[in-house]
Amino acid sequence: MVRGLSQWTKTLSFPARVSPQRPAKESKVFHVSPSASPTSPPSPINDTMDKAPIITDENFQDTEAEKAIMGSIVYCIHHKDGCKWSDELRKLKAHLNTCKHDAIPCGNKCGAMIPRVLMEDHLKYTCAQRRARCDFCAKEFTGHTLEKHTGTCGYEPLYCENKCGMKVQRRHLGQHKLGECAKRLVACRYCNKEFVFDTLGAHHAKCGRFPVACPHRCETAVLPREDLEVHLKDHCTTHLLSCTFKDAGCRFKGNRFSLDKHLEESAKMHLSLMCSLVTKQQHQITSLKSAISKLSLNYTGTLIWKITDYAAKMSEAKAKEGMELVSPPFYTSQYGYKLQASIFLNGNGTGEGSHISIYIKILPGEYDALLRWPFSHSVSFTMFDQTVIAEKACNIVESFIPDPTWKNFQRPSREPDSLGFGFPRFVSHEMVKKRHFVKDDTMFIRVKVDPSKIVAV
Repeated sequence: MVRGLSQWTKTLSFPARVSPQRPAKESKVFHVSPSASPTSPPSPINDTMDKAPIITDENFQDTEAEKAIMGSIVYCIHHKDGCKWSDELRKLKAHLNTCKHDAIPCGNKCGAMIPRVLMEDHLKYTCAQRRARCDFCAKEFTGHTLEKHTGTCGYEPLYCENKCGMKVQRRHLGQHKLGECAKRLVACRYCNKEFVFDTLGAHHAKCGRFPVACPHRCETAVLPREDLEVHLKDHCTTHLLSCTFKDAGCRFKGNRFSLDKHLEESAKMHLSLMCSLVTKQQHQITSLKSAISKLSLNYTGTLIWKITDYAAKMSEAKAKEGMELVSPPFYTSQYGYKLQASIFLNGNGTGEGSHISIYIKILPGEYDALLRWPFSHSVSFTMFDQTVIAEKACNIVESFIPDPTWKNFQRPSREPDSLGFGFPRFVSHEMVKKRHFVKDDTMFIRVKVDPSKIVAV
């Protein structure tokens, strides 16, 4: 577009017109500097400036004045937009006809004024009248209609909303989600529960309503998986069942009809098998009890004897003469002597009715043939004072070294003597009441056998 002088000079500043009839002192004059910018207003100066062109209303058309103005050095009116052009004012018009920052009408007649430097991008990307093709369907549109078409094109590939990882054209997306997507929800046709499509196979492998065939190929063709166990147990006519007495030794196998007949006809045989099984189990129980008893035996040579329900047992001892309590047996070592303690709460012998009597006796052991006889280890009895303050406890201790001449310390027979050796007057009933030997209706007595001591302590 070619601009007229009146158009491109609108952005320039010119000197004001001065009337020749006005006195010289009231007239204003302007100086146009050769380097002045056309966008900056000239500065007023005094009329005495040397050789400065004076322009008034009368001589504005003066050739010399116009020549001076048009020869002024100016910048392009688009210098703020980045144009570096600078030359005489008379050349500005020609420059604007080629200046890349000057706005011209769009070549597609969209009505927009676009700088030349942006025209190529405008025609290609933003012009409402441009012609462009859709990248997906290859149809041609104007710029305005392409913007409406973008985002609705049926050929545009989109990721499935179910996150199956597939890219499908928009026009096929609905069909994909309904019938092709691996992440779509589908109902199991057997139990009607919904599952993600790619997990349906795993569900069928354990679905209770999934049809399966009887493994014994009976007349029932198929049945739900969850009913198979009941079918095999109660309804299958070809399934071989073991006799209910198979654990007792019966080896019969047959279908349910023959099994019922077998049970009716073999009652005597089954009873005999059960009796044999019970006898065998009794031997096993006895063996297990023996093994458990050995595991629970004390092989340390020290017995801590806990006597509970002291009051009831004392009352029974006073009411029943000669009532004796015996401790669990214990050994002096794993292959040592087998011993047992006994106690008379109401006393025995010289301590009857007034003292607690305590004894130790030797029982027949498994390794007596390998031990030295007579028994010669020192034995001590301790009744514990259960006071709260341990430092103030006053335990009662009695001990002895066996007399080798006494027969009860010789190797015992399979029928040991009923009495042992000990202290008939171990602790008096009065002493038991004075101290905390009985607490929470419980008494503790320690029996210790020590092979290293030769003096009683």
